[in-house]
Amino acid sequence: MDTIAYDAGERRILLRELAAGTPNPTCPRCGAPCAVIRTPPRDDVSYVRDRIVVRCSACRRSVVAEAGESAP
Repeated sequence: MDTIAYDAGERRILLRELAAGTPNPTCPRCGAPCAVIRTPPRDDVSYVRDRIVVRCSACRRSVVAEAGESAP
């Protein structure tokens, strides 16, 4: 299995789908649905930011973005 991370173009595709409100974006590499995992900030841990992890259910690639981040 190829374990190379998403490239910049694939990352932009996923971020655009998130910004458009797609609940389970399609993996730009293999076409499988991706899970969206939200990690909100916590008051008891100052370094935890408001992040979103998008992980492909098939090829297991993932991308992490700040909530509200959009692709150009």
